[in-house]
Amino acid sequence: AVSLALLTAMAAASLLAWTTVGPDARLATHFAFDGTPGRYVPAAVALSIIPAAAAFATLIFAYTPRVDTKASTSPRIYKGLWLFVLLALSAGHALIVGYALSGHA
Repeated sequence: AVSLALLTAMAAASLLAWTTVGPDARLATHFAFDGTPGRYVPAAVALSIIPAAAAFATLIFAYTPRVDTKASTSPRIYKGLWLFVLLALSAGHALIVGYALSGHA
């Protein structure tokens, strides 16, 4: 349920940013520690790559316990790791979307 909520939120944020910046915009996807953007890519790539990675990670985390019994021996740790990965991806996506919506695109 949490995975679906995060994926839905990322998709909604991407759609909002897409309608704001337009398809020809180039968005920052890499930031230095001080927040300075260092790499730019087309909006379609910037707004879809992390949600796609999160969807892929969700599929892997959901499927792995079915084929690897070791993954199901510690369900709390496994689910915690799953949540950590999705939250880290969501944070990265939030940086990209936030930068796009701040008018820097």
